[in-house]
Amino acid sequence: MSLAGARVVVAGGGLAGIAAAVEATACGARVTLVERRPFLGGKTFSFTEPRTGIEIDNGQHVHLGCCTAYMALLDRLGSLGLTTIQPALEVAVRDRRGTHGVLTAARLPPPLHMGPSFTRFGLLSTRERASALRALVAIVALGPTGRRGLDDVTFGDWLRAHGQGDASIERFWDLLVLPTCNDRSDRVSAALATFVLTEGLMRTRGGSAIGWSLVGLSHLIDVPTRQYLTRAGGEVLTGHAVIHAHGRGVTLDDGTEIDADAVVVALPPGRARAVAPDAIPVDPALGESPIVNVHLWYDRPVMSQPVLAVVDSPVQWMFDRTAITGEGAPGQHLALSISGAHDEMGVPRAVLADQMDREIRVLLPAAGNAVLCDWAVIKDARATFAPSPGQASRRPGAITPVPGLVLAGNWTATGWPATMEGAVRSGLTAINALHTTLAWA
Repeated sequence: MSLAGARVVVAGGGLAGIAAAVEATACGARVTLVERRPFLGGKTFSFTEPRTGIEIDNGQHVHLGCCTAYMALLDRLGSLGLTTIQPALEVAVRDRRGTHGVLTAARLPPPLHMGPSFTRFGLLSTRERASALRALVAIVALGPTGRRGLDDVTFGDWLRAHGQGDASIERFWDLLVLPTCNDRSDRVSAALATFVLTEGLMRTRGGSAIGWSLVGLSHLIDVPTRQYLTRAGGEVLTGHAVIHAHGRGVTLDDGTEIDADAVVVALPPGRARAVAPDAIPVDPALGESPIVNVHLWYDRPVMSQPVLAVVDSPVQWMFDRTAITGEGAPGQHLALSISGAHDEMGVPRAVLADQMDREIRVLLPAAGNAVLCDWAVIKDARATFAPSPGQASRRPGAITPVPGLVLAGNWTATGWPATMEGAVRSGLTAINALHTTLAWA
């Protein structure tokens, strides 16, 4: 089937909607992308922080080497060159006592490439490292069918059944699961966690390499998307919300009707149900998991690595934004990313910034005499869907009961957690569903 000449409306300008709009455009469709906010990107955007006047991202988004669909989208948009990625995973890890470790991918065939790093990982005892290696072997041995059968149990329960103690879970497994699934092992579906570890860490040597944007996310996504779609004759409508969608068009909040041959609803689950209740007759009840990002500006350099992971601390991952973006402000700008931030959501922003500053001075000796010049705290209570057990059976596919209407969003049945990669894949899946379910004249 061909989409050439078809009129396609995409409701939602996050990564899922962008991926669907770009893919449909590449297939020859005439696309209208509608987004209620004044910018595109969804959860991936940048803005000028009012107090400092510095452009910051709404969160420290990173991608891994296994995020092939996301990188392919950026390549198509012409902005992949505004990102960088490690040749292979290499990240320093430490705890509050100053114990150090490094996770790195050796030049060995997968999954052996991670073996040397694990055997030397200083934050676990020799016995814990050996046990962790056995658990990793068990994860690799599961295969796709074995992983899917684990969706009703938490990863924490699975780990304990495979000889992992609480210390190992907190100091090693959560280090990997928190940033990728957005919660701790005791709250995450074992199916989702084992998928992430297999795909990102064990399947290929480069799959776990960490990449990030060198510019504010809006420059990476919003501007190139507008240019791509308008050059191809498409239309981008921002500041307008879709309030009703069916297979033959949409209604906007100002009463405008837009006719279409097909519609992609790429909205969060609650809004998607409100806009197209016949397409999602049952609430998927996926819940929400929060993320908090804390930005700290110091008068001098306090961290020597571009990225540092921390265990046994409220600080989980920290990034040197000055080095990453070439930010011109004096001193050093650190961004702290706190996933599964249930406790932090209720803490006042000023208190949270003070707590993180005091923690930085424990973790980084160079920060001892540094002056904290400014701070910003960004809280997102609905950052992702909750990755809890049972999520796989509740995530709908792209095809809906409404002819001509398909779904996209990282909360749909991509098999991935709520990541940029999952969002992009969902948009591609939605357009593929149109190919396979509709015959165009």
